[in-house]
Amino acid sequence: MSALLRRVTGMTGAGSLALALLAGGCVLAATAGPRQAQATGMKAVEQTVDELTPADKTIVVSTSWTQLSSALSLSTGLYAPDLSLASAEEAGTQLHRDFSDGPLPLAPQSADWVGLNPGLNNVLTTVPSLDGIPAQLEITYRYPVAGHVRLVAGSMPGSAPPPTVTSSREIYNFQVVVTPQTASRFGLRPGSRLSVNTPLNVSAPGKLTGALLDVTGIVEPADPDSSFWTADPLLPKPALSRAGGGETWEAAVIADPGEFAMVEQVFGQTGLNFQWELPTGTTGLHSQAPALYDQANQIANQTPVITGKLAPMATALSVAFGLVPPLSAFVQAENDANALLMIVYAGLALAGLVTLFLTARMTAARRQAELTLRRARGASLRQLFWLGTRGAAVACLPAAALGWAAAVLLLPGDAPAGAGAWWPGIATLAVAVAGPGAVAAWQHRLPRRQGGRRRWRWLPRVVFEVTACAAAVGGITVFRSQTGGTDLYVSLAPVLVAVPAVIVTLRLYQVVLHWLARASARRRGVIGFLGLTRAAQAPLTLALPAVTLVLALTVAAFTGMVRAAVSSAETVASWQATGADAVVAASTGAGLSPATVTAVAAVPGVTHAAAVRVVPLTVDGNAELLTAVIVDPASYAALAAATEGFSPVRAALLSQAPGQDETPVLASPQAAAYLGGGAGTAIQAQGGVPTLRVRVAGQLRSTQAVPEGGAFVVLPQSALTGGVAPPPPVNLMLVTGPSMDMTRLSAVVQGTGAGAYPATVTTRPAALAALTGAPLQQGTFLVFALAVAFAAALALAVMLLELALGAADREVTTARLATMGLGEGQRVRLVALEVVPSVAAAAVAAAACAAALPRLLASAVDLSVFTQSTAPVTLRPDLAAFLLPLAALLVITVVALACEVRSGRGRGVVVTMRT
Repeated sequence: MSALLRRVTGMTGAGSLALALLAGGCVLAATAGPRQAQATGMKAVEQTVDELTPADKTIVVSTSWTQLSSALSLSTGLYAPDLSLASAEEAGTQLHRDFSDGPLPLAPQSADWVGLNPGLNNVLTTVPSLDGIPAQLEITYRYPVAGHVRLVAGSMPGSAPPPTVTSSREIYNFQVVVTPQTASRFGLRPGSRLSVNTPLNVSAPGKLTGALLDVTGIVEPADPDSSFWTADPLLPKPALSRAGGGETWEAAVIADPGEFAMVEQVFGQTGLNFQWELPTGTTGLHSQAPALYDQANQIANQTPVITGKLAPMATALSVAFGLVPPLSAFVQAENDANALLMIVYAGLALAGLVTLFLTARMTAARRQAELTLRRARGASLRQLFWLGTRGAAVACLPAAALGWAAAVLLLPGDAPAGAGAWWPGIATLAVAVAGPGAVAAWQHRLPRRQGGRRRWRWLPRVVFEVTACAAAVGGITVFRSQTGGTDLYVSLAPVLVAVPAVIVTLRLYQVVLHWLARASARRRGVIGFLGLTRAAQAPLTLALPAVTLVLALTVAAFTGMVRAAVSSAETVASWQATGADAVVAASTGAGLSPATVTAVAAVPGVTHAAAVRVVPLTVDGNAELLTAVIVDPASYAALAAATEGFSPVRAALLSQAPGQDETPVLASPQAAAYLGGGAGTAIQAQGGVPTLRVRVAGQLRSTQAVPEGGAFVVLPQSALTGGVAPPPPVNLMLVTGPSMDMTRLSAVVQGTGAGAYPATVTTRPAALAALTGAPLQQGTFLVFALAVAFAAALALAVMLLELALGAADREVTTARLATMGLGEGQRVRLVALEVVPSVAAAAVAAAACAAALPRLLASAVDLSVFTQSTAPVTLRPDLAAFLLPLAALLVITVVALACEVRSGRGRGVVVTMRT
């Protein structure tokens, strides 16, 4: 079998296996990359949609009675007052069918419902439980109610009786159900009745109309989060409205399903709104974000398709879809993340192609004698190409099939759509198969006939190097001028940075080695001189494999640089989002009790605590609005020193000298402009703060109590003394501590809350976890980790290729040196000195690239998609991203060379001489 394989491929079994492993690994990476990117996007969009409320995932089609009446008047004999429930259901069925065309699935049609919302009407019946506060009710219609409500008491409504008509009044009888919260607030039970005024009945001019609500039952939501209950905030529970300077209790009741026509008749001309709600079925969503966004955007911005006698109503319908904004933001974020992934993919693709080219060259070198003999016997270049290609195909095709199968098994799911998802694997296989044949044909082409001595042999190389440098500079310039570009050439910018470094390294490589060899000649011992001399005199192509390490290491350095920058920026963003490790904020209009302040400061793990009063103030006759942060200077300055990303606070600047009339403050630049710089400015008494004359003692770009920034001033707590009105309560508590007991903190706040005004706790670890745990970020950095692993595998393959390319020559050299009496350790050091310089050259070039990457590319790399804030993301060289792999490769190289030398330990002198 081995002989047959060698005859077909021209390589030994080990060589064929090495070529197969490399080709299969490259095909695996090229196939798995698009699949992993697709799986990442699908999982991220699914998690993003799952986090939205049911109302955001519901298509809402609405219109008013007036608009619908005007549109339907175009159809003979059909007007809005005559729109039956059957017609409304038919319209909902057509809408469901129209919106179902696309990757975004709708929930079963049984989940759809139609509603009529007539607005609020005054309650005429006295309700003792409201303590004299007036009330308004909304007689809301919902159909169907089955499946959305659960009966708690009483019974569901039956058929509504006809209206009661007298000479002066027309009373409509509505049978309704209410929720337990509404029943409790209004003191209702099954059998209760309420009188509600209604608009004037246009069919009976001059008569007063009214509505009598007969409560038949009490129901609770079957699914409180469904759009049936969240579309109208008054439906689940009543609310106390303070609009217009007074207080009014507002609530909603659900009318009987058979009262569709009566609701139209009573409320049709006074603001009655029609509403069709169609929930989407986003559970287990399995589509890409752009396709989902296109469908959602089309639904929200195109006129629905209505046919038949209801067709004229389509122009009166407006569609709202809460999925459009989050999907739009997600698509933009995904595009930004894909731009970074494209940079990594492009760099790895180039490094992989270079590795495959080196493999092809090594394969052709192994068959050099055979191919030379065939060429001498009259074989054409086409035959040599076919011979090399056939041998590579025997080894690569099965390995490529296994690599593709492994990618499919490791990343199950639908294959990426379009030819663009398959061409990387196909191109990789084509290079691996055709490379050895192309190199063989190129090496055995007939030399050009020249009349004389060839001049300017250096010219082709110089032209190639100048062209490569110009292309690199052009690509980097274009990359810096456009942010988020996904063009293949532009995406090679990090690798293009390595091109000048590689060219300079190759130019200086042999010069430096010759100088080191001459320097080592003055020292005792032959190992250094001989090893460096051999490394300097080796063909330049033997140094190419090690230099190609720069490509893989540059990609690894870029990936590590981005990952480190995002991690640092996320920490800064979490500080900017909260201002401290934990923030306890009182509800609007309330304050934190002294017991809460003391208990929070005593939570285990708290190292710094600051009680803050945040009060809005106006300056210059309500022309400018400031946020006053009233603090104890010492504790607030200590807390500021324990946080990150904020301006330090100097407590001494807030100290007021005895007899000084002006209160020193620290102000933001915007607030300082309002206050007139350092000059004194008077602030009138307001919000519990007495009349003050303040002086800007210093400026702060940011402060912990107002992390969002803006116009703010920091005042000392002593400024509150002497006021007539009671000072404002402490409404903010900032605490820090690396090992704070967050569970205990939440329990303390809940246990000491101010009754109906509970405080809220915001923690920086939670804000940081929300950033680092974002679905898109997790998937993107998983791809980054896989890319770094592939880059490391390529670097290892390149090193092994370099060892293989020079193995035959080193074997002859070590055999000769062994017969001359050099020991095994000396031979190991000799071959190490022959190979290690090229690795050192690659390390120097990679270090130069890592140092240049932030300076050249930082302005064009936008990482705000991961930080979700305007916090600056600073790119810095990540030395560990390439130094650690390089050190590991160096160790592997030395060990491999030692094993190579020791492999001939058992040979005799005669065998060694023959070698």
